[in-house]
Formats: sequence, C-alpha cells, structure tokens
Amino acid sequence: MLVRLRIRAYRMREGVLAVIGMARLLRALQRGGVEELWIGDSHSVLLNTSRFPFPTLAPVGEGRWVWHLGPRLMFSMARDGLLPYVRRFARLAGRIERARDVSYLFVFGEIDIRCHLAPRLRRGEHLDFVTAYVDRVAALVRDLGGTRAVVVVPVPPAVDALDHSAFPVIGTPEERLAAHDALRRRLVEEAANHSAPRVDILDLTPALAGETGLLRDELTDDGCHTNDAGRAVVREVSRGFLRTG
Repeated sequence: MLVRLRIRAYRMREGVLAVIGMARLLRALQRGGVEELWIGDSHSVLLNTSRFPFPTLAPVGEGRWVWHLGPRLMFSMARDGLLPYVRRFARLAGRIERARDVSYLFVFGEIDIRCHLAPRLRRGEHLDFVTAYVDRVAALVRDLGGTRAVVVVPVPPAVDALDHSAFPVIGTPEERLAAHDALRRRLVEEAANHSAPRVDILDLTPALAGETGLLRDELTDDGCHTNDAGRAVVREVSRGFLRTG
C-alpha cells in the first residue's frame, strides 16, 4: 500500500512539473524565445548542459530548451510512440506561428546500443523498428507545425561504458560499435523517405569518436554522456549543422 502511494505521489509530482514546463515553453514560443528543442533521453540534456534542469522541460540558454522524457529506448518509442500528453502538447503548440521556426531535435538510441542491439544483431535480427521511430518523429514535428525534424545519431559507445544496474552493458566494444554503425546507416536510409516534414540526421560520430570509432576518453567522464569538453564539441557541430538547414 505504501509503495503504491509513493508511486502515485511521484507520478502526480511529475505531472505537475510537466504542466509547468509546458506552460513555460508555450509562453516562450509565443515570444519567439525558442530556437531549439531537444527531446529525448538523458543525452538530450547532457549534450547541452551539465545538470538536469528543474522541471525536466526547461531552457538551458541561447534559445535552447531540453525535454527529458526519461530513460526511453528508440525501440519502445517506435513500438509505443510518444506519451499522449506530448502529442497533445505538440498539437497545441502547433497553433503558434513561431513554433514553425524552431529546430526540433530527437535524441534516443544510446540505451538500445548499450543494452540490446548487439545480441539481437548477433542472432541475425534486423533494425526494422527504425522505420517506425522515424515515422513517429516526423509525425510529432508535423503536429508542431515544423518543416524539419532532426534525428540525432546516438553517441558512439565507449570502452569503459557506464554499467547501470537497470541498463547493463551487453556486448563487447566491437559488437556495440557494429550495432552503432548499423543504426547510423539505417537512420540515414529512413530519413531519406520523408519530405513533409523533412527529416535530417545530425551525426556527431565524426566529432566524438576516436580512431577506433569509440567515444573519445577525454569527451566523457562516465563512459556514456558527454562532459564539458564533449558538450563544447557538440555545440560547435550542432550550431553549424542547424545553420545550414
């Protein structure tokens, strides 16, 4: 009983914080104060800033906002879609003219590579879920009234990867690197099938990976997320990428 009450209280708190964040974002959109909205797992935040904002949908400077949706997989996003309140918010925000000028960036997939894809590819399974994932992303941006969706390729795997108890590392560095390469290629293929909105791929791999293809040691402190040095690299690459769009 106590556990259920705690879970209910947590969900209520998260719901209240989400409403606060969405209200703030709507006001910022109306005022033209939003240039980029990064949506996704922990990397959507930590590619941009060193701390999780409060609430989890908040500005992080320079016209950038981040929306942390929790430790969600690209696979589950493809299968289940975005949470209903996210879609409802998108349709509401899409009524704001300035929302059409925002760059919408989606960051999922690192957990898939760390925990799931290596054994699946070893068994000969395919990455067919990527089709549905890109479709979901495009649909959300369409609801937002945007003309361009940006799918961010997950950060490269690391040798000393973060081994979280809930999301353990499965696969050798070489196997996870092969999974990362396969996912990169499939994302590019699927993005080419979309035009309204256009889907572009922001691939940070050349900037973050070393000669082996793995995440450079000096750009991460935990073997998973970018540190300050990594964020500086990401900012330089992403700024140039978005300007060319």
